[in-house]
Amino acid sequence: MTEHSFLKYNTDFELFGTQHLVVIALMIGLSILLSILGRYYFNEKTKLWVSRFMSVSISFWALIYVVILMGLGKFNYKTDLPFELCNMMAVLLPVLMWKPTFKVHQVLYFLILAGTMQAVLTPYLYNGFPNFIFIKYWWIHAGLVVFAVYHTAAFRFRPTLKSIWYSFLALNGYVLLMAVVNLILGSNYVYIMGKPPTASALDYLGPWPVYILMSELIGVVIFFLTYLPIVLTRKRRKEVNPSAS
Repeated sequence: MTEHSFLKYNTDFELFGTQHLVVIALMIGLSILLSILGRYYFNEKTKLWVSRFMSVSISFWALIYVVILMGLGKFNYKTDLPFELCNMMAVLLPVLMWKPTFKVHQVLYFLILAGTMQAVLTPYLYNGFPNFIFIKYWWIHAGLVVFAVYHTAAFRFRPTLKSIWYSFLALNGYVLLMAVVNLILGSNYVYIMGKPPTASALDYLGPWPVYILMSELIGVVIFFLTYLPIVLTRKRRKEVNPSAS
């Protein structure tokens, strides 16, 4: 596979540089626009097909990334499989939400928004546009945020306090699964076998396994923070939620 601008690695990405700010602006703009269209203008069929298109396109980039790395001869099964939380959600999104339900959405809402918060604000990224890693990174992370916000508004899915704990249980189940995968592959997905080799926020949370427990506590706090928009925008009249009944 010949390297050109799309495939060639670069170091053009700059934290809060032009490309970063443009992506964040697009993410916020699309979240607002699609939420308004979905809530007030789309019929049920259109809502569904917009949802399906988004889920398939997000999943596509998580999978094609692996294919491209294989084609370049740079694939490493210990680091490049889509086992990180955001990548795994991206891969499974069309399956989980082909027919949107509140039961699934209430879990994905918190996992997506809490899981992508740091990835959007402080991305671990070197490659700038138009490199495939840049496109993959933002199509997944920003795309998941737009997807979660759109679903909440368009389908009137409003997570509850109980949803936080369902999501927390799902997250811990995922971490346990990744622990087994890591033992089998000799990998360190989700950084539960040890801290990343480069400096990270985990360095401030103590040694292994203390930083894992501290991450759990911080995760609960972030879950509650992502619940605030639901509380602040909740209307006095009860939202009709067919999938929750």
